[in-house]
Amino acid sequence: MKIILKKQPSFGEPVITIECDEKDTSIDRLIEQLNTKDIELSGKKDGDHFVFGQHEVYYIESMEDQCLLYTKNDVYRCKYRLAELEESFDSLIRVNKQTVLNYRKIKVFKSTFNGKLEATLINGDRIEISRAYVQSLKSKLGGQSS
Repeated sequence: MKIILKKQPSFGEPVITIECDEKDTSIDRLIEQLNTKDIELSGKKDGDHFVFGQHEVYYIESMEDQCLLYTKNDVYRCKYRLAELEESFDSLIRVNKQTVLNYRKIKVFKSTFNGKLEATLINGDRIEISRAYVQSLKSKLGGQSS
């Protein structure tokens, strides 16, 4: 892929043009990333409040009465409902009853028993993907939906 940037001081709002012979999943992902607004999430650790862009979040897990937000190296308490996160953030997808995952942080996934998957994230964390959510994850990643 070749990228050309032309600066024009009086141009106004930036315009991005993609020229290709055929649109494929890599172009779809690029367009999705360009359209993504980096809405912020917040978490609390040791009495301090932290703010994160969704690109910094690896996954969010609901355990008992609390919600935990995982970044590359740390865990923060947060006050979100998984359903609202799923709807509000395009990169977060439900992977089991207790977890929404930033699918862009998946390094590799493999099949386990009973039709489940295990995703290994780029920070080494492993997340189980329930059978009920396997197809939606595969669709999001550009795979077959059947």
